[in-house]
Amino acid sequence: MFPFTYLRRHTAMRRLGRRLERSFKTWIYRALPKSSRSPRPASPDTLAGVRHVLLVRPNFRIGNAVIGARLIQAFAEGRPEIEIDYLGTDTTRALFDGMPLARYHALSRSMLVRPWKLIQLLIRLRRRKYDLTIQIGEGSLTSWLLIQLCGARQSLGQRGRLEASYDWVSDVSPPHAHELASSLAASLGLACASRPWLVVSEQESRSAAARLAGFSGQQAPIGIFVGGHLDKRLPLEFWQELLRGLEQHRQPHLVLLGPEEAALHTPLKSACGEFGHVLPRMPLRDFLAVLANLRRLITPDTGPMHMAAALEIPILALLQVKGSRKFAPKGPNDLILFRPTPAEVAEEASATLCPCLPLSARDHGSHLTPRLAAGKSAHPTGGNDTPHAYPAG
Repeated sequence: MFPFTYLRRHTAMRRLGRRLERSFKTWIYRALPKSSRSPRPASPDTLAGVRHVLLVRPNFRIGNAVIGARLIQAFAEGRPEIEIDYLGTDTTRALFDGMPLARYHALSRSMLVRPWKLIQLLIRLRRRKYDLTIQIGEGSLTSWLLIQLCGARQSLGQRGRLEASYDWVSDVSPPHAHELASSLAASLGLACASRPWLVVSEQESRSAAARLAGFSGQQAPIGIFVGGHLDKRLPLEFWQELLRGLEQHRQPHLVLLGPEEAALHTPLKSACGEFGHVLPRMPLRDFLAVLANLRRLITPDTGPMHMAAALEIPILALLQVKGSRKFAPKGPNDLILFRPTPAEVAEEASATLCPCLPLSARDHGSHLTPRLAAGKSAHPTGGNDTPHAYPAG
């Protein structure tokens, strides 16, 4: 592992980086001159005469990238005459394969030490001569800066301290993260489902199904993702006890690892029995295809949780902090556990809450073209901090 990557993933460095980011934002807000400009609220009129749009979401977190991607589908189906580009990051680029984009622009962390790469990116953006840039997300100083520098004719951003720098602003602040894209789309007169979006090809899904059949036979297994960011992460001992519990229930299960969990492969493998396997690290597209073939995913508040929500895979979400409730899945077959024990998770995972389909019977089409839903669903927030379970949606 490169020294820079090790430092970036270290817990203490992440906490320090979060504090420095907040301090830097505060300084920038104070340094920017006050403006009396009054931007207009976003409406269907925002798209009048627009032929080329840049969606801006340069976030390196998988979950944030997946949550905002649904707006791409909203434009493709509601305004197909508008050409859509996307400004994201290099680490999340693979998630956008198969989506109806004219061009994907990637921001990279390496641009911090190679500023000429950033200049080249800005030149490419300005040459595209966008009619409109749209900020997907809230409170991103990086997004705001790139929008100001890309040379678009008009811009649409979020309400807040920087709203005077935009031509249009979104007045909506949804209570749930999965409603971000749908709320923004609604203000523009576009239909949009209130959940993340991903595209898995038929070939990718069938290849993953054949691979999983070697581990669990023809029965779709339960997936377990053991990652997590800072205080959302669960200890190794929790996962080992959960694996032993699933073994007692005779539930076929697969442990999925991300780049930051590679060191856990051996201790997790030692906790698996006849019905469990630990998969090696996979490229992001292979990981996505495996998710599409799972019967259920057990995970904390992580990027794969949002990926599974996009694929309509039932999720058993293990939440550790109150803030995660805003990001918890809310599908009809999802279940949320707040600070559960491994035994409680194993019991819930073994309950028959969804059909145990064979791998060959998966409905791949539902992952490729999810149905649009204009309405929003309510989401419970729970009443206390004691361990409890409640259905999502």
